[in-house]
Amino acid sequence: MLPMSEGCARIMHMTTTQTAEIAFTDSFINYQNLTYSATSAQCEQASKWYMDAELIAHDMVGIFAARGIDANVEQCASIISAFSPRQRWSRNVVQALEFAHGGKPKGLPNNLRMAENSLTMGFDALRGMKTNNFARAIAGDEDAVTIDVWMMKAAGLTIDSPNKTQYRELVQAVKDTALIEGLTPRTCQALIWIVYRGYAE
Repeated sequence: MLPMSEGCARIMHMTTTQTAEIAFTDSFINYQNLTYSATSAQCEQASKWYMDAELIAHDMVGIFAARGIDANVEQCASIISAFSPRQRWSRNVVQALEFAHGGKPKGLPNNLRMAENSLTMGFDALRGMKTNNFARAIAGDEDAVTIDVWMMKAAGLTIDSPNKTQYRELVQAVKDTALIEGLTPRTCQALIWIVYRGYAE
């Protein structure tokens, strides 16, 4: 058997906490680098992204009201978020509006169930960390941070779905970056997402 290198030996003896701290530091640096590289156009897109999404939620309130259904912004933002898994944003919006008009959008059955529950339960219908935070951000919570697969990749991580500890660490990395950049966490997350993806869709 070949002798273990000094680097490998050091990694083997690292605690889980130390490993997490290194991952957090790397994610924070990656997020910072992305915000530093943002163009003025991308900054403008990020500043309006969630406000535009919130306007869609307000429009849905009116659509439901026209159908005699009493729905608020929290419920409508949750419905939008319910249709977000595995969807491009444009398709996400189309499905949410179709649901508001009384349709049953085709797609993942669980998304439709979440949307139906969101109409009565609001945020509480969304048990996933990503969907719950996305709904809160759409509804106007500027401290809400959405961590999806693209935010994971932007952080330099190779996993698609973070556990609770990893999610909290990435949220903190975004908030620390936001503090440095003078942005709200919600807008900072949108900026990182847009810069990494290359577009706001």
